Amino acid sequence: MSTPSPLGTALEPLRRDAGGAAAAFTVDPADPVLAGHYPGFPVLPGVYLIEAADRTVRHWRGGGPPVRLTAVARCQFLHPVYPGDRVVTEVTVTGGDGAELICRAEARTARGKVADVRLRYAEEAR
Repeated sequence: MSTPSPLGTALEPLRRDAGGAAAAFTVDPADPVLAGHYPGFPVLPGVYLIEAADRTVRHWRGGGPPVRLTAVARCQFLHPVYPGDRVVTEVTVTGGDGAELICRAEARTARGKVADVRLRYAEEAR
């Protein structure tokens, strides 16, 4: 059973190649989470950026063996993301050995880099 994504179906794949992938989404100003995060100063919760990075990795995998996210090895939020911002997530495969996959993700808006994320995955048996 899949869990609903905070991004819904709004993630737009931009590219995919051997070294990584990119995808984008626009922060919906009507998203109800913004009303409570934070009242009077709405910003996108950081979990959305982690979710976007994870979904970009899964886009990169395409039809390859399924993977399971095992760790958010690093997550640094650098600047707020506001309602209406377009966020582009770039994922690069930085290494891995055997069944472990290590990915680096950067999220950017028109104002620059907003997050730096490192994710670890395990390949699952088909």
